Amino acid sequence: MRIPIRIIGIVTSIFWIFLVLFALTAVYSMKDMQYSLGDLETAINQDNDLLVSFPVSVTNTGYYNLASFNISMKILNNTGSEVAQGSTLIPLIPQGQSVNTTHTMKLNVTDLLQTNPDILFNDSSWSINEAVSMDVAEVIPVQASSNFSLPWGAPLHNLIFGPPTTEWYNNSHLRVLIPISFENHAFFNLTGTVKARIYGNGSLPVGNCQISLDAPQYSSYQGNLEFYVPPLTASDIRCEALFETQFFTYGPMVIDLGS
Repeated sequence: MRIPIRIIGIVTSIFWIFLVLFALTAVYSMKDMQYSLGDLETAINQDNDLLVSFPVSVTNTGYYNLASFNISMKILNNTGSEVAQGSTLIPLIPQGQSVNTTHTMKLNVTDLLQTNPDILFNDSSWSINEAVSMDVAEVIPVQASSNFSLPWGAPLHNLIFGPPTTEWYNNSHLRVLIPISFENHAFFNLTGTVKARIYGNGSLPVGNCQISLDAPQYSSYQGNLEFYVPPLTASDIRCEALFETQFFTYGPMVIDLGS
């Protein structure tokens, strides 16, 4: 039995009308989807990498399920170099339901310092490239992208080693104090140590010290490097300091002791 061509045409037209209406309603339902990123959060993993995270909330109030909901981000520093990237996949968001998750990327600050030590001392603006993709009604692929800025606050902003002061400690040694101060503009707390050493007679170590660092985010720090050394002339001495924190190691830095 042959089906009349006219009937086949009608069925085909109905199919295409249904397909177009389905596609239109699927795309239209996207306007009811709610997607938001929370405030930046930081943590540290066992390898002392800085973990940068954004809480993510997705509410599907559209007409269909959302499948393969994927969030991808790249962080670019002030020179345009990629410093971190990551993606988060939500397999399925059923119609009428919400999903909360966390999108996390890893930053190795020590590695960043190898090519851009300026980030320790100067604030800058980084950028984030974000792409979101999904399958609406589990079959229609949709993708969107955006860019936004990420302020980078220098953890050792305005680092200053003040002029040393000396006084006799006993008959054979001087007590030397070198003030140290900085402002932690970073979005993470800074804890660790400063290890310092004074050298005399060219390269002979004559004194050393270690102080603790504890500078919560957006706070100022003040402390003193304290040494006990034999009497030396200014032309004989050199001082170096090494910063060791939970996120990075930097130094040794040569400290200007003045003339």
